[in-house]
Amino acid sequence: MHQQKICTTEIEKMNTLDSSTAWVREVLEPDQLTASKMRYGRRKLGRGTLVLLWALRAYVVFMVLIVALATWNALHSGG
Repeated sequence: MHQQKICTTEIEKMNTLDSSTAWVREVLEPDQLTASKMRYGRRKLGRGTLVLLWALRAYVVFMVLIVALATWNALHSGG
């Protein structure tokens, strides 16, 4: 009995949610709906692009360290 009551309330929730968002499907154009859009997987990047991205990551880490060091020195130099 309890199992049937839980299932019934879950179905009622889904029906309520579906009816409350039904206007979205009416307002949007078909190509604006997420379900109708095509999904693509991850793109394979070339070697040059991967090297560039890793170089940028290394640069960002280096700059964060430089800024942290400059902040540390500014706070502890007494000036």
